[in-house]
Amino acid sequence: MYKTTGLTHLINSTKYSLQGLKSAFKNETAFRHECFLACIMIPLAFWLGDTKIEIALMISSVLLVMTVELLNSAVEAVVDRIGT
Repeated sequence: MYKTTGLTHLINSTKYSLQGLKSAFKNETAFRHECFLACIMIPLAFWLGDTKIEIALMISSVLLVMTVELLNSAVEAVVDRIGT
């Protein structure tokens, strides 16, 4: 198996990550809902946050929810593939 390094590895891993996000958006309803809400909540964080720390905490909580949803989708895909 050919192993890539350096810039080629970075380009390939970015391409695979974007394919995964596109697949999650296409196939996972909950992820689409969370993306829609993130489009509302992230600008709202800039309006509601008084300090940069508050803004960062609000945005990071939104991104954490989306990350956990992607992890949940990955676990579900593995279980569906392995399970009966």
